[in-house]
Amino acid sequence: MQSNADFVTRATVSCTANPVPVATSLVPLLSAHAEACEREGRIQPPVMAALRDAGLFHITAPQRAGGPGGTLLTHVETVAQLAQGCVGTAWAYCLLSGVTGTVLGFPAAVTDIVFRTGNELLCSASAPTAKATPVPGGYRVTGKWGYGSGCCHADWVLNGVMLLDAAGAVSEMAMAFIDLRDPACAILDDWQVAGMAGSGSNTIVADDLFVPEALILHTAQTPPAEVLLTIPGLEPRDLWPMESLFPLGVLPPMLGAATAILHAVVRSAGVRPVVGWTYGTQASSETLSAMIGQSALEIDSAWMHIRRAVGMMDDTANQRALTGFDKAQIQADCGFAMGLLRTAGNRLLDVAGPGAFALNNPLQRFWRDLNVGSRHNALSSHLSTELYGRALTGQPSNLRLLPDISPVPAWASAA
Repeated sequence: MQSNADFVTRATVSCTANPVPVATSLVPLLSAHAEACEREGRIQPPVMAALRDAGLFHITAPQRAGGPGGTLLTHVETVAQLAQGCVGTAWAYCLLSGVTGTVLGFPAAVTDIVFRTGNELLCSASAPTAKATPVPGGYRVTGKWGYGSGCCHADWVLNGVMLLDAAGAVSEMAMAFIDLRDPACAILDDWQVAGMAGSGSNTIVADDLFVPEALILHTAQTPPAEVLLTIPGLEPRDLWPMESLFPLGVLPPMLGAATAILHAVVRSAGVRPVVGWTYGTQASSETLSAMIGQSALEIDSAWMHIRRAVGMMDDTANQRALTGFDKAQIQADCGFAMGLLRTAGNRLLDVAGPGAFALNNPLQRFWRDLNVGSRHNALSSHLSTELYGRALTGQPSNLRLLPDISPVPAWASAA
């Protein structure tokens, strides 16, 4: 069995212990640069500097690396706050801070290579779309990875690869650290989309890049949760299951986008007239007021689902291994929340009216970001609710990342 020493890192970081109010204070800065972020497809330099200076990139770093060992809920709330200023920035930040914090908890054999200055940032494109050919000391990696959110600001990416054997056949799936500063790597500026342009989710390319064996993560060798729970000294974040962390790692910006739309519509409802109708203001219309109220409740409901899902990660996973059914419920919470947020955002734009779609109105950017970001495959509302129904009725999983969704709860089992 592995000991806690196997998980000790010598990397150290500095960060803020209370990031949510810090993120709130940065919203005006992000808002001021949101248009440029969308236009250029990357976090703007003054914003990037502010995020670094505030220590926000390391808020999920474990205590053994000098971080606060922050909860997943704190990370979700921080990202959602930033998204109220710029959704694209918040999306890229969410990936960069989440992956960087995770890797800071890796053994020194990895962190001593990756964190040469302590300021390095990482993101990830987990689909194994590149091939790794064995060579003495490691592998030669060649391939492309799509949707590398945050890659414009990353030093490394932790990407999925297919490990080949000596005969050239795929032997296993793994994760590889790809050094973006290596001449064998490139980023294609191909993220041209109707929304979420600011996330910079470009394609990453490696052409015969050497990756040492120490920087290959053999996923089959990851200890199961039951084993991790027996290792003294591990922190709650070490026990977050990856299958459930995936949807929760891309959802928080959408919470902020919908909230920003709601706040803008509410602020203007008491002064904005309803052109062509007899109401003095939008607020004086019972119909429009009810639409605002229903949208607010949907956003509140989305938060409740996400808080339940995050509670399973922060609290329950620290006490016992999450079952396949638990993970299916977390996936369903995320997908259902996404449906609520998109529905609320669309209704609120109905209230805001055609003026909200003027290009100089931030509402249209929030709306486009919400409608594109909430369609991430990891957040599919319909497929996630189908997964939950399958778990409840003892049917096979429809999610490749989560093949086991058992056991069926006792109350749902046939007598």
